[in-house]
Amino acid sequence: MKLLVLVLLWSCILNAQEEITKWDVEFPAPLTADALTVPESEPEPLDLKVVNSRMTRIQVEEAAELPELPPVRGTINFTVQLVEDPELPDPPPPLPALPPGDPAVLERLVELRETYRSTELVFISATVYDANRTLLRIYPNGRMNDAVTAWSNVDFHHFSGFSTYRVTDAVDGSVYDYGLLMGIGGIDTRRWKETVEARGLAYKGPEIPEIPILPDISVGGPTFVVKEGNKTSSALATLEQIHDLYRKEGESMKREFEARVAARAERKAFLQANPPKPEDVKISYWKKTQPKRETESK
Repeated sequence: MKLLVLVLLWSCILNAQEEITKWDVEFPAPLTADALTVPESEPEPLDLKVVNSRMTRIQVEEAAELPELPPVRGTINFTVQLVEDPELPDPPPPLPALPPGDPAVLERLVELRETYRSTELVFISATVYDANRTLLRIYPNGRMNDAVTAWSNVDFHHFSGFSTYRVTDAVDGSVYDYGLLMGIGGIDTRRWKETVEARGLAYKGPEIPEIPILPDISVGGPTFVVKEGNKTSSALATLEQIHDLYRKEGESMKREFEARVAARAERKAFLQANPPKPEDVKISYWKKTQPKRETESK
């Protein structure tokens, strides 16, 4: 009996070491301040000389800033005016096409391929139930035949604040970037059950794995259970990687999500207290002055 316990313990230690040393998952390092593009200052408004102007009052309706708020309605001044040619400088001509066989061009392309790594896309459909269980469908690079479906005890709303993560192979140090294209939605099963039963229908909820198969995250940490899919799919590695990432960065991801929710609620309250009004529209146009032709001297 003691031997069996020791064997199982040693097996768990080996598995844990293999899990730890398989890869390192993290967010890419942010751009440094020196690498950020300095925004250009806004151009000075043009001093336009109006030749003719026509203004019309029209009723408009615009989409609200937030989908749960009513549309923005109101009457605006719509003005169209003919102005004198401000004689703006012509845009620069397009750059000449690079010769495809130019050695300098080919050398630069090779340098770019070595310097800038590509990003593999991972398509994920995430349905969060009661903010504590998520049904995931993962399609590596959009390949349907490699899809994997799994249940997770992570609230994947916390993944909605970023788009890429980086994996460093622990064996050879290779670095891979992955971009998440995730569609996400949330369902409150209690409210959905009440709505369905109020219509005289039977509610059929999802078959969520029960404890201890899928423990709460506070007990078992970020965990998933594969429901179906291709056993050789790279989506299985994706499942492990995103859960490893959450194990490492989950607390900060949760705080940032809650901060976004609070900021959105604050913005909604402000818009409700200060309903926006549609802005007036003004369109200015002119006829470009043709350059004078130089007469040849006789």
